[in-house]
Amino acid sequence: MRGKLSKSTLESISEQLPDIRGLQETVIPLTPDMISMHFNTTSTIPNASVCLYDTVSALQEARYALHEAIAHKIWYLDKDNPSNELAVFFSRFYADDVTLRLYAAGEYLAEAIADMLEIAPSAIAKFEKKRVSRQSIVGNYLRKERPSHPITSVILQLADSKEWRSTIAYRDEWVHSQPPLIEGLGTLFRRGSRWKISTDGKGYKLGIELGDEPEYTIDDLLNFIRPALIKFAEAVTAVVAYYIELRKKQQEENATKDQDPKASEARSG
Repeated sequence: MRGKLSKSTLESISEQLPDIRGLQETVIPLTPDMISMHFNTTSTIPNASVCLYDTVSALQEARYALHEAIAHKIWYLDKDNPSNELAVFFSRFYADDVTLRLYAAGEYLAEAIADMLEIAPSAIAKFEKKRVSRQSIVGNYLRKERPSHPITSVILQLADSKEWRSTIAYRDEWVHSQPPLIEGLGTLFRRGSRWKISTDGKGYKLGIELGDEPEYTIDDLLNFIRPALIKFAEAVTAVVAYYIELRKKQQEENATKDQDPKASEARSG
């Protein structure tokens, strides 16, 4: 485990990460019971507040993990007897955690969007073919069915970014295949047969090698995960702002109806 870093170093790390305190302060008061008072009984909009809370919680955890990935790298490389292998091991450990939590946060955000836009299951069914990820399903629905919606532009800007795509691809390989090989962790091997077709194509040969080439350095990993975290935080901030405005508009409409005698009589009748 790492030791204590200086205040200036910790501040430097924090400056590299998105400040989500305002986002947390905005989302925490969004209680579904109070929001439900302003919508009809079948509306899914109030449930979006729960999904947004989960999203921001996962984002906070991902931010912490990235902070520790950077902090551990600094700690083990700045010691009197620096250890590159420990720096890479711990930094990769926390970086992997960032990718897993960002993926989960993306799933929660997709569910929030589906709820706040009241997307019917029947409307989204055709986009579920050959897809499992909720964010992929909702994202493709928005791209095809609501291309001009303000949330669509926010989500597609994130989904189409090189850094986000690299982060999700890394996570997918980590979960569904083999954790990508990272330079600095000793001798590593990629899965698969070690036999290769011979030069003349008539047989096979086996070369005794000292491991396979790594796919990433730890800096490579951090260089796309950090921007992905920042872009995701920006997307969440925009979606939350839209939700706040949506709730406010509904409250104003209800207040107008309450002041309308005819509307009141119609409801009482």
